[in-house]
Amino acid sequence: MTFPFNDGRFVKHAVHIAAALLVLSATPVLAQQVGYPPDKSPYQDLVTSQHLTVYGGYYHAGKDDVGAAPGSAPMLGLRYEIDIAGPAQYWIRLGRVSSDRNSYNPLLPTATRSLGKVSDPLYLAETGFSFNLTGRKSWHSIVPVIGFGAGVASATKKAPNDPYRFGTQFAFSTEFGVRVIPSNRYELRFMLGNTFYQNHYPSAYFTKSTDTTAVLGASSSRSSYLANVALTAGLSVPLFR
Repeated sequence: MTFPFNDGRFVKHAVHIAAALLVLSATPVLAQQVGYPPDKSPYQDLVTSQHLTVYGGYYHAGKDDVGAAPGSAPMLGLRYEIDIAGPAQYWIRLGRVSSDRNSYNPLLPTATRSLGKVSDPLYLAETGFSFNLTGRKSWHSIVPVIGFGAGVASATKKAPNDPYRFGTQFAFSTEFGVRVIPSNRYELRFMLGNTFYQNHYPSAYFTKSTDTTAVLGASSSRSSYLANVALTAGLSVPLFR
């Protein structure tokens, strides 16, 4: 079993954004030491405790050896979040990725083995916790956040003559981003997340066909972890004050 981080560009982007968030979270602490009159303070109390967020973006899926796992595609989702203590929130979210994947008939020779792309939407159901880096206040209407979660990833479509099926896998995730709160009636969220899950190949992918070749060579792993990066933007509305 391998644990690849498939695209170094996204890891670099994640590091850059994380550094920016740390700067944002540190700046208010320094400013607070100076002090402001109440009517001119850059800090504003967060007055709502529950939010419903509709979000969308792009899901950059980790690449397996032959592209059989659900691939990169636009995503849409819904997230419910409630404050639990101090800067912490508990959340539940559901997402759908409009994925395609490569399909193969392992019984055929190399020249005719590929069956092309098939639609295989990926569904993500997760729950977890997030934390406001500025506590229960916004700073200049901005709240940097970090979080983590766990749940399942599921893609159940099976193509004719192809024994591969992604199925339902345990998934865990991390996220960071910013909440932008121009009004108590709504807020905007910009998030960068990374979701991890396993991909498993069927044994038929390692069985040689009539031309003595197989979809995967003997050196390939039967299963591997994939790292999948999602960049999303969302609109949140408060449910209760």
